Amino acid sequence: MHVGVRWAIVGVGLAVALAPQPLSAQDTTVVDSLPRRKAGHFHLGLTVHDYGVSFGNAARVSGIRLNVQDAELERVNGINVTLWKPQDPMSGVVNGIQAGVLPGSESVNGVALGVAGVVTERRQRWLSVGGLGVVSNRSMEGVAVSGLGTVANRDIAGLAVAGLGTVANRGEVAGVALGGLATVANGRFSGVGVGGLAVVTNGALRGVGVGGLATVANGSIAGAGIGGLAVVTDGRLTGLGIGGLAVVADQELRGLAIAGYSVDSHRIAGLSVSPYNHVRGPQYGLAIGVYNSTDELHGVQIGLINRAKNNRAPFKILPILNLHL
Repeated sequence: MHVGVRWAIVGVGLAVALAPQPLSAQDTTVVDSLPRRKAGHFHLGLTVHDYGVSFGNAARVSGIRLNVQDAELERVNGINVTLWKPQDPMSGVVNGIQAGVLPGSESVNGVALGVAGVVTERRQRWLSVGGLGVVSNRSMEGVAVSGLGTVANRDIAGLAVAGLGTVANRGEVAGVALGGLATVANGRFSGVGVGGLAVVTNGALRGVGVGGLATVANGSIAGAGIGGLAVVTDGRLTGLGIGGLAVVADQELRGLAIAGYSVDSHRIAGLSVSPYNHVRGPQYGLAIGVYNSTDELHGVQIGLINRAKNNRAPFKILPILNLHL
């Protein structure tokens, strides 16, 4: 055989022998079982079994953890300091102190301090302070203070204070909520709510609501409702209602109502004091005003004009005093 042909055959044989072969099923299993390092978990740790001091994006630390931006955090027991907001999605639980410019995690049990704000995905407990805002995508428990807004997308339990507004988007407020402009609960409110302009709840208000302009409940009010202009409920008001212009209870007013212009309800049992007391159904008790009107009087009216529709003529409309006992 020619020498050149012989060398060509040898070269082809070597190429085939040295070519990479496909992995078998067993080989694939071995490769896939190798441990994989999570992206972003680069850190310098002076730690033993996660105890100590860590610089960087360690997943777990019991001690002190210092980082620029958190990603795929799992747990910190101690102090977590991060300069900027975490990468999405927020994760991890901090038991202790979390601080930074805009720190965020899944949950915080302890103290959260943010120069710009504090954010959690699930729950904030104990104390949260944010220069601009304190936000939880679920619940907030304890004390939360912010320069602009304190917001929980579900419940607030404890004390919430905000320069502009305190808001619970889908749940109950239980405790004390103070908002420079407004305090808003899209569910029930139990406790004390104060808003520079308004206190608004889409459920019942049980406790005290004080709004610079208005206190409004889309459910009943049990306790005290005070509004610079008005107190309004589409349910019952049981207790005290004071409005600069009006107190309105769509169903019933039971207790004491004082207004600069009008007290209006379908049913009143107690004392109402305003220039115009309008009861669209029965009135039990005493009404004092300029013009008092009720369809069904079971008590006393004192005013310039007093109308009791259930009295017989000529006692339906009387000056100074009208009564039906």
